Amino acid sequence: MKGMPFKVFINDEKAISEEFTSLPALAVIMIAFTLFFALIANVYISYENRVDSLDKYQTADFIATKLTNPDCYFMQLGGTVDLQMLNTDSSNEELNNIRQEYIASGIDFILRISWDDNFEDFPENMPNDVFNRVAVSRNVGIRLNDAETTPGKLTIIMWRD
Repeated sequence: MKGMPFKVFINDEKAISEEFTSLPALAVIMIAFTLFFALIANVYISYENRVDSLDKYQTADFIATKLTNPDCYFMQLGGTVDLQMLNTDSSNEELNNIRQEYIASGIDFILRISWDDNFEDFPENMPNDVFNRVAVSRNVGIRLNDAETTPGKLTIIMWRD
């Protein structure tokens, strides 16, 4: 240090600046934070979708329970569905009244009765523009006419508007 004056040492501009060496490490940290928050957002969205789906299934199951109740207008003793009763205009009106209770909450559904290779939708066929729907089925007997009863399924197909 004897041969070099102190003033020359302070004014030396040949040194490496430290502020640029931390940029790669800072970029890696920012990318890690971005990936972490994207992962958290994806988990939250997945959770919300599953809760919504579970809610739909519970609502569809409640409607199916309500319509398979022995007090329901088209159910007969022993849990048999009277298909002839469902094909009447008064039955469609009654089912539409039940649907209107749920439409006020943004929920719509149809009732599908299926047996062998046949099925019928009540009160009307399902619209074609419905994509996010759930279905709940119950095994029931289907009374086709006075002489014939066959095993089948009562299915509630539900969607949100």
